[in-house]
Amino acid sequence: MSWYNVLLDAAPALNEKTDSIGDATRALSQEIPASITLDELLTGVTETVASSDKTKPEDLKRVQKALLVTLTCLQQPDRIQESHSDQDTARELARVVSAAIAPVLPFLKDDNGLPASFNDALSSTRKDLNKHCKATSVIGLQCLEAIDNVFNPSTLDDDTLLTLIAYSHPDENWSEDPIKTAKLAAAILKTYPFPNKADFITSKVLQSYLRPLFSKSKPSTITSSGRKAEYQTDNSRDGIPDDTAATKPWKFTDLRSIPVFSWAVTEADNALISTHWPSYIPVLLTLADDSTTSIRRTGLTILTNFLTKIPAKTLQDTGLGQVFADAVFPTLSYLPSLTPEEESLQLLEPAYKALLVLAEKQPATGDKNKHKLLDRLIREGIFTGYFHAKSHVKIAELLCREMGEIVEEMGVHAVKHLKDLIPMISAILTDPFASAAPQTLLSAVKALQAVLGNCWPRLQTGSVWQDEIVNAVVMCWLNLDEPTSNISQDSLEEIRKGLVTCFQALSAIAKTEGGTDLAARVEPLVAKAPSLAGLFSVPS
Repeated sequence: MSWYNVLLDAAPALNEKTDSIGDATRALSQEIPASITLDELLTGVTETVASSDKTKPEDLKRVQKALLVTLTCLQQPDRIQESHSDQDTARELARVVSAAIAPVLPFLKDDNGLPASFNDALSSTRKDLNKHCKATSVIGLQCLEAIDNVFNPSTLDDDTLLTLIAYSHPDENWSEDPIKTAKLAAAILKTYPFPNKADFITSKVLQSYLRPLFSKSKPSTITSSGRKAEYQTDNSRDGIPDDTAATKPWKFTDLRSIPVFSWAVTEADNALISTHWPSYIPVLLTLADDSTTSIRRTGLTILTNFLTKIPAKTLQDTGLGQVFADAVFPTLSYLPSLTPEEESLQLLEPAYKALLVLAEKQPATGDKNKHKLLDRLIREGIFTGYFHAKSHVKIAELLCREMGEIVEEMGVHAVKHLKDLIPMISAILTDPFASAAPQTLLSAVKALQAVLGNCWPRLQTGSVWQDEIVNAVVMCWLNLDEPTSNISQDSLEEIRKGLVTCFQALSAIAKTEGGTDLAARVEPLVAKAPSLAGLFSVPS
């Protein structure tokens, strides 16, 4: 029996907690022979993990033990005999270790080709793979860190780099402490000198790695060159998304793909995006249209990042601006009760953000396009969303928050929507139970401030909206005084301060061009309700 097998048998079992790794390596280090070679270690580890199945618990324990033996040996570099081939051996050992912890399956067992909605094997396998990653990621990354510290291989296998990139993404739940794990992976990557990062992104990541994975799930809205398609076909099966392992290996068999793609967008500069944008488009649209909430949300976030870097002229010349808008707008309809409130909140915020960034890119291609997109956003997004889900206070809060940002972006052009903006805000402010959701109330107050700041030319003396705004602000103030209001003191003060700002802004608007003095008009109200004096304290 080789020294490696002796250590493998002696290695203790590990759990997902990283605290036990240090104790285990210290205990196992007593069993290491005085002289070992890196080639012997590589051979032993390869034989152990090469045939392992990441969905089997018994194989998981063997992989854990193999990684523990590897880490223990690397922590005793004085016992490793030097060899002229150590650099190449270390590079290969890094590849084997990264393959052992990679969230990748070479095949999907028991897959019957059905979409995920009807296929228990897909969800079960993903859970098993996630469990494997949680149990091996930390010790595997520690092995890679030790290889880098001891042997510092000049190059790393592309697959090793892809695994490190995937683990450097803190949003992926592949360990008990994703942020700590991501920092460890990022630290290893930082020491690796990419000869040409731009070439690695375009050639290795986008073309060699991602393109084959997404080739069967490319949306019909674009051509093979990444431009807007004139004719589109439906890729679904009678309305059912083609959510299978065969068409979406990036979703079911290689879970590195999404974080790696996110990295490829983040690390690319504007010049790279402006040149190689066609390679990004299929993946962007596929993720932004996926049926799984977490993936769609991530796709929208990545799309927002991408839109900040792509030239506005490219969006216009290729028709991609319209393609992106058409891809994101359907997400705004993911509202309760058809969509659970929590999932709706997860999707709406990144969707609005992506569309606002897209609108910001429009000035270089003509203000008319920008206003058209913002008009559509406020009509099909804010107003439609409020109509369908106004009873959900968290949704109403988000819509008010987004409304404020859209109005700020529209500027004075938002006046065309006053007939819908004011009634929506007023309904929230005058709700007698609004204090039960102070954040929603505060969002409505801030939205009103945005309306006053941008639409003031239509709110001067004689405007039909002045009285409604005054009424809304007054009713909100009085409702906050009700004994049934359980609002906290901090929230109460913040909302009241916002209401005072609203009234002061409206008073300033009313005084323009010789208008009326609102303070004088509201004196009778103060006489009836003295508490309103705090609201109507307009500075001279």
